Amino acid sequence: MTDRHDPPWDPEDDELVRAALMSLMDDVRDEPLPEPAFIRARAEGATGGEHPSGGAVVELGRRRRRTFAVVAGVAAAALVATSAALIVVDRPGTAPAGTTTVTATDDAITLLDSQEWSAALGLDVTSTRSSADPQGQCFQTPESGSWDRRVSTLADGRVIAGQWIGTSTTSTDAPTDAVDEAVARCEESYTVSSRITEQLPLTTGDASYRSWHATSPDGSTYWWVEASRGRTTTFLTVAEVDGMTYSSDQMRNLAKAALGDVDLVTDTGWMPGDGVSTTTGPDGAEITH
Repeated sequence: MTDRHDPPWDPEDDELVRAALMSLMDDVRDEPLPEPAFIRARAEGATGGEHPSGGAVVELGRRRRRTFAVVAGVAAAALVATSAALIVVDRPGTAPAGTTTVTATDDAITLLDSQEWSAALGLDVTSTRSSADPQGQCFQTPESGSWDRRVSTLADGRVIAGQWIGTSTTSTDAPTDAVDEAVARCEESYTVSSRITEQLPLTTGDASYRSWHATSPDGSTYWWVEASRGRTTTFLTVAEVDGMTYSSDQMRNLAKAALGDVDLVTDTGWMPGDGVSTTTGPDGAEITH
């Protein structure tokens, strides 16, 4: 052992050696030496090193040494292997061999909160915890991978937006096929008037981006937005209600916010109460939300 490379001998090392030696003692007890008289009798009855029965006389001392050497070698090998592992683990700044650390920082995509949605849409989004399904979309949460969903609503309970985040657990690619399937289903009845596919060079790491602007059979309009990075993708849907319309740039910023590259609340200067939406009540009067 050297002071420069080897760690000091500690009680754990001492216990390890004791356990190896105790195992060796157990093996010795399991195979005891014959009595001396028996050994002499066999040796005296041998002729030219041969036993009268024709079998070779075995030097039991040599057999014992060989058994001892084998068992001791196994114990020593176990000690060396374990000690080597201890050295790797205990050495400062060294990770255990054969392990891989996976972090989510490269793939990080976040679920937007109500303030971020309000800032992006110019409406007071009061909740992102609705159990209702977003309107104007055909997304079906896949059974594979890991998925989260949030549904955003206005004060009157109307659903304004939805967001899904999925991370592949079996591949290094983002699960964008789920978005492809959703768009394909909707295109059977919706009319897509705008379709954008591009790369987003972000400060948080490049990401792929897609958006679609679609009109439903009843004339309602929606945005579908996808942003992907690493093994993770997010799919966002936005309903254009109360006469509100949004541009592709606004949807791009929405995606950037989910990717952590844009602070919608700070950038837009939005404050609670800035977003106002009105609807007409049963008596024809306008209701402000």
